[in-house]
Amino acid sequence: MNIGRPPAVALFAATALAIGLTVGFGLGLWLLLARVWGVGLFGASWLVLVQVHGILQLFGFAGLFAMGIALHALPRFRGAEAPSRWLVWITYLMTVAGLGIRSIAQAVPDLPGRGPLLLVGSALLLLGMVAFAAAALRALTGGRNPHRADELVIGAGVALFPVAALFVALEAGSPTLIVDQATDDRALWTMLLGAIGTLIFGAWARLAPGFVAAVPAKPRLLVAGVVLWLLGVAGLASRTPAGPWLLLAGLTITTYALNVFGPGIARQPLQDHARLTRIGVRSAFGWAFVGVGILAAGTVGVAGSYLQVSAGRHALALGFVTLMIYSVAARALPAFLARRLWSPRLQAATLIVANLSVALRVFPQLVEGAEFDAVVGLSGILAYTGLVLFTVNVVRTLRGPGAVAPARGAPVHLDLDLRKR
Repeated sequence: MNIGRPPAVALFAATALAIGLTVGFGLGLWLLLARVWGVGLFGASWLVLVQVHGILQLFGFAGLFAMGIALHALPRFRGAEAPSRWLVWITYLMTVAGLGIRSIAQAVPDLPGRGPLLLVGSALLLLGMVAFAAAALRALTGGRNPHRADELVIGAGVALFPVAALFVALEAGSPTLIVDQATDDRALWTMLLGAIGTLIFGAWARLAPGFVAAVPAKPRLLVAGVVLWLLGVAGLASRTPAGPWLLLAGLTITTYALNVFGPGIARQPLQDHARLTRIGVRSAFGWAFVGVGILAAGTVGVAGSYLQVSAGRHALALGFVTLMIYSVAARALPAFLARRLWSPRLQAATLIVANLSVALRVFPQLVEGAEFDAVVGLSGILAYTGLVLFTVNVVRTLRGPGAVAPARGAPVHLDLDLRKR
């Protein structure tokens, strides 16, 4: 298989969707229904599968999407050569193999050689993340284009991918099936907010003017906001009370620097696909504020139970990160692959269903009443439905005709039946 045809980004995206439909969103839906509706787990440990789900969702679904887009886009941002094919293959194969081995080893207590397999899976995942960081940082530091502040932000996010994988590797020494929650949180927050969240900020700073005619980002404010954001991630990962508040301050400054909710510079109404992208991004940032706000409230005793922390985590994972993937990928993938998005209407339905699923997941958990269990269960079904809609749109886009017009002078086939004239 030639990884250049189709581009590697298509392989990464397809694998991310496959993971999301099965052991990502699929496993998450099963676990949610098991908790609120009593669906059976066939003897498996709910807590163990929750931890497995978290790793697969972040490193598999969101991580592969982010890495695929970064490896494709960063050389073009910088005017640099495409990353080494070997580094791309190592990134992909080691990440997928590491996730598979580690997840099976953690979930199956009687698996022969379980301990060594946990170490092997974690080591492979770390190797995949290191290969990605090497390829991405090489593109960012090379090239002929002038350097920009958003590249510094992207580089900070990229550098945290192997750090998050290292924290996962440190979990492999746990003698029990269930990893200590503080240890698991350190890895998940570093990946969710440190690596992926920071990469989102930098990528959107670069893409927003072209995608939605946004005012270019304010470089100094962007860097200052991201520095505060990263300090907040470190505080959250180490369970420092100031962590969520630093996150909130960093998110506020970064959002202002990116002009997410401000007016654009377009002199005429945006086209449908651009309006959908702007709606999706604004809703994603809105959920980021909800999630960080819930976590900050927990530091002053307003919200601090497991379900309320879960509400904050899901506002950030399902609301912020997933909606950004839906919004940006639906615009970027067609552009990368010279395609048109198959169905803007399906994209609109995806955003509606996804936002509704986050609302039904987050707000009932803040109340913590058993009477809301049915609503929470419905949120899982809607979240999975949103992924299915997005997958259909992406697959049909990837398999559709090219959007590039024939070059001047190239023959264009006309299917005319002159006998009817």
